[in-house]
Amino acid sequence: MISNVTRGSEPREELLERSAAESPRVSVSWIAAIPVANLTEDETVDAIDRLIREGGSHYGVVVNAAKVVTANQNESLKRVLLEADLVTADGMSVVWASRLLGGGLKERVTGIDLFQQLVERAASRGLSVYLLGARDESVLGTVERLKARHAKLRVAGYRNGYFDDNESESVAGEIRRSAADLLFVAMGSPGQELWIASNLSRTGVRFALGVGGSFDHVSGLAVRAPRWMQHLGLEWLHRLLREPRRLWKRYLVGNLKFIWLIAKQLVSRNG
Repeated sequence: MISNVTRGSEPREELLERSAAESPRVSVSWIAAIPVANLTEDETVDAIDRLIREGGSHYGVVVNAAKVVTANQNESLKRVLLEADLVTADGMSVVWASRLLGGGLKERVTGIDLFQQLVERAASRGLSVYLLGARDESVLGTVERLKARHAKLRVAGYRNGYFDDNESESVAGEIRRSAADLLFVAMGSPGQELWIASNLSRTGVRFALGVGGSFDHVSGLAVRAPRWMQHLGLEWLHRLLREPRRLWKRYLVGNLKFIWLIAKQLVSRNG
């Protein structure tokens, strides 16, 4: 996907200072140089409401251990996270790391739960939504199920996530013409985050959020972990048990890299 972020060119140190300074209402925990908002799910929805009322275009990002690791290897993604208006902890490992580091995030705020909360809020407030990403059957199934749940929901438009980089401007223009208020992008990470940051101003939306595999789950094409596993932060284990051959190496290597980053942060802080 698009890899050039166009929202600024400040050095990383200035971005760190500016990111903290521009969010006076929200305290953050720094997880491997990524500022994660210390908010509950309801507080996050309220914070997004404030951003929408401020005017302009804003975007949020949800992070898990894998995304934190990738951001520490990919400067484009790191810049996207530092420039985001809101970053929340999608993975329980990020919450545990914050507590180990003394920050103590209140709870995790997952992409799929935030997506569904924002859709519900949009339906009640008369805001329109645009869904971008996944396969045709997934995004269409998501639209159908959301409309069935929320009779007043205004769906400005939707399309799958299979298009070339040179089509991005056209896709963003399509979203602008739809006059959507909220944009949800399900194109996988880091592609969805990089696409949002690079094309946000072209879309004209008030708020955009990358939601990963949420469309597959909402449409019923994928099965989410049972409630008890969600509450314990074990959705990663559910995915691993369902696709062990594909995921075991990713989780093993990724988690070890994340632990190493947190260990280095602890040593640096205590040194």
